[in-house]
Amino acid sequence: MPVPKMLHVLEQCRVAPPPGTVVAGNSYPLTFFDLPWLHFPPMCHLIFYEFPCSTTHIMKNTVPSLKHSLSLTLKHFFLTCGNLIYYDLNSSEPKIRFKEGDSISLVIAESNADFMEFTGNHARIAGEFHSLAPRLPPNLKSLDAIECPLLAVQVTIFPDKGICIGFSLRHVMGDGNATCQFIRAWASIMKSNGDASFLASGSIPFYDRTLIKDSIGLFNIFWDQVGKIGFEVGSQAPPPLPSDLVRSTFIVGPAHVQYLKETVVAQGRTKSHVSTFTVTCAYVWMCMIKARSKFGEQIGKDEMEYLIFGADCRTLLDPPVPVTYFGNCLVPCLSSVRSEELIGENGFIVAAKAIGESIQKRLKNKDEFLKDADKWISDIEKLDHKRIVGVTGSPKFTVYDIDFGWGKPKKTDFISIDFTGSIGVAESKDAKGGLEVGLSFPKPKMDAFQVIFAEGLEGL
Repeated sequence: MPVPKMLHVLEQCRVAPPPGTVVAGNSYPLTFFDLPWLHFPPMCHLIFYEFPCSTTHIMKNTVPSLKHSLSLTLKHFFLTCGNLIYYDLNSSEPKIRFKEGDSISLVIAESNADFMEFTGNHARIAGEFHSLAPRLPPNLKSLDAIECPLLAVQVTIFPDKGICIGFSLRHVMGDGNATCQFIRAWASIMKSNGDASFLASGSIPFYDRTLIKDSIGLFNIFWDQVGKIGFEVGSQAPPPLPSDLVRSTFIVGPAHVQYLKETVVAQGRTKSHVSTFTVTCAYVWMCMIKARSKFGEQIGKDEMEYLIFGADCRTLLDPPVPVTYFGNCLVPCLSSVRSEELIGENGFIVAAKAIGESIQKRLKNKDEFLKDADKWISDIEKLDHKRIVGVTGSPKFTVYDIDFGWGKPKKTDFISIDFTGSIGVAESKDAKGGLEVGLSFPKPKMDAFQVIFAEGLEGL
């Protein structure tokens, strides 16, 4: 892949746990929670920090500390430098394996691009962000399997301005909770110059898959559905992006949240979950469909629109799984509303009701949250994927508290939304109780969305 002119690679290396600190030959089977993500495209996340130092200073004083702290972090999160082992002809079930010598790819680069442009909320050219996201190393063929790397990291220096740390990882390794555990641990170890504070925090990752009980055979059901798809050897380049694709961040402040909640309650239309997440997603979803209509897309009167997100169910399992469990532990929350209702006068109320009910159904009944789980994959496959909007991220991850010793992040971005069209959600950096929403659309559609979004919250 040609390196963009604005980016200069300074170093490419591998980082491994300190020798002798991890028992070699650790293999972990996938659970039924992992299988739906087996072929999911890599997730890419960028975190920007203000760091007004020269490249020379950072390479001499900061990069060695980043490497050392990353190595110490991998001692505890060794699974991240292992590989997904996918056997030929489905001769055996896939697993994640760590062996002596396994490591992750680390790229150190320098960019002459405008740091403030990347960290703004305004519409920015989406393609320019992708030079900051590392590419996972190629899948390799062994004797009877394909080995797929799980994680890659890139540190990009903006001289005298800042640093961006980019992560690309396979979702089959772990969900957003697991990913944030790893990033938060690295930041803590870097900031404190050792892992003593991390160890004292009680945040050691929990790997034991035997706590995930599968009494109804969900693994076999899911494996029958996803196991027929193989993995290609070599590098898998992401699909090209439209030249007019832009990324924007929208702030739903605490006053907006309060107004939206009061609007739902005043209508008396729902007794279900009315949270900050619920009303924000409902409002953004409605604005997205209205923008699509204004953008000129044909919307059928009886077409269905879907919104889906994964909800953490660690505490719902019996026995409960520790919050530090490193893997996937998500249940899908699916909302469906007719297009005509979403763009109608009560579109926001209808959306909030649908989302609240999907959360209520999944998370408020420990005895039924796995009900119909055998149809999770097949039911979603039947839907019109052009009408599905996903949600990635969560305000619960508190990404703006991740401090490597340089202060809180200036900005975070989910690069994957450029390909998925999902809504990226994080807590607001500056407005406590508010949320940040990241979106990626063609420029004309983004312009339409921005007008609709602002008009609905005008005067607050």
